[in-house]
Amino acid sequence: MNRKTIIYLLTGFLLFVGLVGYNYFVAQKNIHETKPSPLGISLLSYPATLKVGQTGTFIWYVDASSDLATPQTTIFWGNTATPSALTLANSPEAVGYPYRQEDYWHGSFKLPETFDVNIKFDKPGTFFFRAFAKVGHNNLWTDENSIEVLPNK
Repeated sequence: MNRKTIIYLLTGFLLFVGLVGYNYFVAQKNIHETKPSPLGISLLSYPATLKVGQTGTFIWYVDASSDLATPQTTIFWGNTATPSALTLANSPEAVGYPYRQEDYWHGSFKLPETFDVNIKFDKPGTFFFRAFAKVGHNNLWTDENSIEVLPNK
């Protein structure tokens, strides 16, 4: 091999190694700057008190990346408090609220989105509730809140 060929091969090899190194560092920078997709649920509005027979509006927001949808989201409620923190693994069956609204229980609802339901309470008492959404394999829950339903007098 002559000297000119060796210089070309060495130059080509160094250029190749330099481009591979550059691509590696650019990829590492992009990985470190990647932000996780938002995933959460929050109650926006609900009544503190109602009278028996009145309808209350409950509004919640499911935050997720725009390529996701939920097949189920609703408000669960009941007379018994379940104030413990819930995880992404806690299904509605595990929590034990006896009631839910059916408005968004079956379907495919694009996210992020704000949802609202009207609930009519037909007996007095304190009712405990949470908003829920199923996103992928995750069960999203808000903290537990309560509403006081007053008798009609």
